[in-house]
Amino acid sequence: MKAVVQRVVNASVAVDGQTISSIGKGLLVLVGIDRYDEPSDATQIIKKVLTARLFDDDQGGMWKKSVKDIDGEVLCVSQFTLLANFKGSKPDFHESMSTVPGKAYYSAFLDEMKKAYHPSKIKDGQFGAMMQVSLTNDGPVTILLSSRSSVSSKSTPAASTSGSRSTTPAPTSSSSKGKGKRQSQTLSEQPGVVAPVYPPKDSANSSVDVASISSISGTIASVGLGPSGAVREVDVDVTGSGGTGDVDHDRSGTSDV
Repeated sequence: MKAVVQRVVNASVAVDGQTISSIGKGLLVLVGIDRYDEPSDATQIIKKVLTARLFDDDQGGMWKKSVKDIDGEVLCVSQFTLLANFKGSKPDFHESMSTVPGKAYYSAFLDEMKKAYHPSKIKDGQFGAMMQVSLTNDGPVTILLSSRSSVSSKSTPAASTSGSRSTTPAPTSSSSKGKGKRQSQTLSEQPGVVAPVYPPKDSANSSVDVASISSISGTIASVGLGPSGAVREVDVDVTGSGGTGDVDHDRSGTSDV
């Protein structure tokens, strides 16, 4: 997961010319969900967004308070283009999570953030819609967060704003002794909290019949492989009487043109 966090005086989202969400002082968070994201990725980003000290204190001291400390608001906007790669000059978005599981994941992400802060403080845009985002960046202050060093990596170091990241996952054993018994808890492990429901990982149906690729008229632009080496997604550039286009065959067995 990637997130672009901006400290704002105000921000709003409009769809078809109508404002659907707006906030005052707080954070605008652009959220990019990649196809390997798990609930732990969302938890890392949420914790960093809500605890990062991006605001001044009452005496003007810089980097002293978090958005929760100032009772600020958070406007989240889903943005799959944060996962873009380029094939020449054409952006490729196949590292982003596909629409159906992506929408479910984003909904669970918002639910978890609301539980970690307060429902009235978390606003969002409209998933999958063409949106117009307006903001007044204060500073400007813009921070890039990532839950992993790369999309294809299976290691999940804590979200960081620096260029260097550890590739060793944070310890999760509860048997450690001393003050550092456990450095962090996911929201689902906290007493009395009902965990949001994220879409399940589809590991059983993660392959594509490669033999069927030869029946497609076009050029194979890219083949996405899963961690085990199984084909997860095929992007084919095709040409027909109606023009050109892309056929994206994903691991769920569906094709989008």
